[in-house]
Amino acid sequence: MTSAIKQEQRFATNSGSPATAKGPGGKPTKDGDGGGAATAKPKIYKSKKFILALVGLFVVGYGAYTFLAPTPKPGAPAGGEYVPVSTDPLTLNLAGGHYLKVAISLQLVAGKAKAADFALTTAKAASLAITEFSDRTVESLSSDTARKKLTDDLLKQLQKAYPDEVFAVFLTQFVTQ
Repeated sequence: MTSAIKQEQRFATNSGSPATAKGPGGKPTKDGDGGGAATAKPKIYKSKKFILALVGLFVVGYGAYTFLAPTPKPGAPAGGEYVPVSTDPLTLNLAGGHYLKVAISLQLVAGKAKAADFALTTAKAASLAITEFSDRTVESLSSDTARKKLTDDLLKQLQKAYPDEVFAVFLTQFVTQ
């Protein structure tokens, strides 16, 4: 009879039945793992350590981003004050006995050049304008595209002569005869 009881116990514990599985101290367990499943593990995302670690990770990430982020490039230059090249329009000789009367104004780069200071140094700008527009034919100056090309060429020369000071060139008077 003892051997029959031992065989029943042996088959009962090996069957994996939740009602017959026993944990430490002989108490039955729910899942039959033999370990104390009665003590539940705390959920990690609700623990204080996890929250502090997450906040620390964000702080370190933000610090690394601000330290390693590229510095923003300064914006494109903006136009500032206007300065006439001369008080009177320039009168230039053209080919074939004709002439050109042209008045030119320069727009300075904002924050780089002041109109009061630049107005004293426009002799070089007048010389460059005379060189660019003289000895041309009236026909070569008649079209808008030709005037635009000559103005763009003059702007490039002025920007070389006055680095970081001249933003744009405007023809305020343009008369051929």
